[in-house]
This record gives sequence, structure tokens and C-alpha cells, in this order.
Amino acid sequence: MFGQEDNADAFSLFLDRLSETENFIKDAGFKAQISSWLAQLAEDEALRANTFAMATEATSSCEDRVTFFLHQMKNVQLVHNAEKGQYDNDLAALVATGREMFRLGKLEQIAREKVRTLALVDEIEVWLAYQNKLKKSLGLTSVTAEMRFFDVSGVTVTDLQDAELQVKAAEKSEFREWILQWGPLHRVLERKAPERVNALREKQISDYEETYRMLSDTELRPSGLVGNTDAERTIGARAMESAKKTFLDGLRPLVEEMLGSYLNVQWRRN
Repeated sequence: MFGQEDNADAFSLFLDRLSETENFIKDAGFKAQISSWLAQLAEDEALRANTFAMATEATSSCEDRVTFFLHQMKNVQLVHNAEKGQYDNDLAALVATGREMFRLGKLEQIAREKVRTLALVDEIEVWLAYQNKLKKSLGLTSVTAEMRFFDVSGVTVTDLQDAELQVKAAEKSEFREWILQWGPLHRVLERKAPERVNALREKQISDYEETYRMLSDTELRPSGLVGNTDAERTIGARAMESAKKTFLDGLRPLVEEMLGSYLNVQWRRN
């Protein structure tokens, strides 16, 4: 189907390896999910290119690496669909996708910390263990139901319980701020409220220029550092960060207006 495209051979090998995984063997709905995914890849050149590029690293070791990279590819699909407009008229689904990306990001942080406590372990097994075993409790739609080598991951039941609590607590306290900087949300807002977003973008540029001039006049010039590349790069980064913060602060009322109750805390105590 994709034989002449870049990395098509790697993706073909990935599909061959995928057919040998626990999910393909044990999950009755898995083949249908893969068929639906392949159908979208066939129609979407940009998504296909990004996905195929990931396949080059997906088959270098064990079966669980294949499964882990499938998760990564499905995450790319979720974000791509949001950016191209699939959820423009379904903002609840947009926020749900954002929540999933947030949860997966937190799980990756937890998994990295766990890896540092273990000796002689494949980090892929640790990352996959957290994703796979918390699929249901965290509502991870892009994650499969099975993995082969959980027993050698070094992840315990207590680790999983702690991770679930950490992710839910982080989502409760951090998600509203996190989604403000989420690229796919910005694309949706640009389509649904272009004048307001464009005005904020223009203000971000002028804020950057004004802050850069101020820092140059008050810090570089008195120190004789005008023209110093490193010094100018440093104040440029500070000016960029300041302008970005102001942009996100300006975006907040629009996000609250459009997403409203979808941003309310989801997790409740049992």
C-alpha cells in the first residue's frame, strides 16, 4: 500500500511484528482498531509521514517495544486529529484528548523516576507497564490492553496505585494551566475565534520587542554588552518567556469561555 514512501519498509516490518504481539493474539477488537488506524493513514499524508518515521526505532528489540511505539503512534494520531479540526465542533472530545496527553506525560515522568531506581531493566518495559496497567483507571484510549513482560518490569502494584493517585492529583491542580499552552487547542481557537487569537499573537510580538528593548537598555548597555551574542541570546529568551506568559494570560478568558465546564475537575474521591 505504501511501498514507495520514506520509511515504508520500517513500517511494514513494524506491522509484521505487531501481528506477533499479545494484543493481536488476545484482544478480539485489536485487529479492527488497527484496520481503522491504517485507513486513516492511507488518506492522510502528513500523519503517515510522522508515523512511518517513528517505525524506524520500533522494532529494534522485544515485542513490548513494538507495543510501546504503537502507543506513541496512536498519541500522534490523537494530536494530529485535534490539530486538523476533528474536534472543532466537539470541544468535550478535544478536552478529553488533552487530558489523555496530560496523563501520559505525567506517567512518563513517573516511569523515568522509577527507571532510575532499578538496575538492569529495559526502560521500555517500565514505561509500558505504567501505561498498560493504568489504561482503565486513567481512561487511556490510545493504550493497548496487553503486554508480555510486565513481570520483569520491576513495577509493583504499590507503584501503580501511587502513580494513579499522583496523576489524578496533578490533573486536578495543573490541567487548567497545562491546556493553555497545548498546541492543538491553539489551532482550534485560531479557527473558531481568529480575530481574538490574532490580536493576542500580534500583542505577543510587540510585547517581545518592547521587553527586549527594555532589557537591552537597562542591562546590556550599562554593562557594555550590546553586540555580545551570548548576552543578547539570554535577554532574548527572557523576553520571549515574558511575552509567552502574557499571551497565555490573555488566552485564558477565551479558553474559559469556550471550554467552560469541560475543564472542571474530573476525578472524585470514592
